[in-house]
Amino acid sequence: MVISVKKVIVICLLIGLFGTVTNYVFLSPLPSLISLLVLPIFLIRQSQLAVPRYVFYLYLYFIYSIVGVLLYNPSSLINFGFYRYDGNFIISYTPLLLIPFFAYNFPVEKAFRWFLLFCTGINALAFVATLLLTRFGILYNWSNPENYFHGLFKSTNGAGGFISIILSLNIVFYLKERTRRWLILIVLNTIFLLATTSRGSLLGLLAGFSFFFLLRVNKAYLIKWVLLVIVLIQSGILYFTYPLYVKYVRNVDLEAFSKLGANAYLGPAFGGATSTKSANLLIRLIDTWPRAVDGFIHSPIFGLGFGSINDIPFYYGGWPYLVSWDTQSYKPFNDSHAHHSYLHILGEQGLVGLGIFLLFWYSIYIYLKKGPDTVVRNFLLVSYFNLSIMSFTEHRITSPSNALPFVITLCLYILKRNYTKRQNRTVTMDLVQ
Repeated sequence: MVISVKKVIVICLLIGLFGTVTNYVFLSPLPSLISLLVLPIFLIRQSQLAVPRYVFYLYLYFIYSIVGVLLYNPSSLINFGFYRYDGNFIISYTPLLLIPFFAYNFPVEKAFRWFLLFCTGINALAFVATLLLTRFGILYNWSNPENYFHGLFKSTNGAGGFISIILSLNIVFYLKERTRRWLILIVLNTIFLLATTSRGSLLGLLAGFSFFFLLRVNKAYLIKWVLLVIVLIQSGILYFTYPLYVKYVRNVDLEAFSKLGANAYLGPAFGGATSTKSANLLIRLIDTWPRAVDGFIHSPIFGLGFGSINDIPFYYGGWPYLVSWDTQSYKPFNDSHAHHSYLHILGEQGLVGLGIFLLFWYSIYIYLKKGPDTVVRNFLLVSYFNLSIMSFTEHRITSPSNALPFVITLCLYILKRNYTKRQNRTVTMDLVQ
């Protein structure tokens, strides 16, 4: 029975992994669904468990989040839109609540070779289709958002984040084997990534490998300094842009916003309409980032409520600047998030929520850092750094399009690593006896 369950879990993980190539068809959440169904039975049958540190913090974050949902808007839990948008971390991280307690032997590196080839092939077909549909405008006319490449994803940012992760795997394989095949795929995947025009994804990729090599040459302390510089720069930006949010955005006329979109406040603030790329940047600087900061300022300990960042305009209840919540009755589920994972969590769940999540996230790093030097482990480290940096400009760290490839890969890696550890332990015991 246990063996069959393990096989089903691995098959579901592999289906989910290959399914991450698109978010039009919901195959990638399959491991989350299976884990959710198996988890209660598994926990009931266990009298005692050795819980890894990262799993402990993840359980703590899940409990804190679910309690937050029940207090803020309990009906969210029976709405699919909540899991698709506001609570998508549940889809992204549920497999890690179960998989670390299992061990399984399978050719994990071979599976990722096929995964890389499969994703590159699918994206190549999508790229050719986009070339034809845009009459080759994807190659030269990047001023038109209709020409941006988004593969089999609904957004260019989703596609960009996913392709940057695939390109990471591609480069890791090339660094190991130095073959022409991997080099050709690197060229193709780089073209795909550039065609998405996702600047955050490109930045995350570059930072991912930069941090990885710093770790390889025992200069990991420099990573902390780079992260500190990023935080200080963004804090400085928010010092100047938060007042603009208060003046032009927080109380913007919703009727005007429904007609003009972001230009309802960008126009008055900057004297006219802006280009698409400039608007995307300005929206972060004077709307989505400061909106999360506004929530944090009004409720720094516990945040405004899980799923509240897009429930605008904010109507504050409770004890101002200590413990407040958004009393807005309209509770939409959409992707109007903070476009910054850490600010998003800070605004919705306060210092407590962000603190727990960072403890979980850092413990994943420690687990990977101590692992054996393999292709999959190195890919996971690069992807970890990639996700961490992308999340400073987008809400990537919980987004299924970006987080699920990382989480499913991590689960497969954990299964194989647990099996290897158990085999080594058995051999050691036999030698002692």
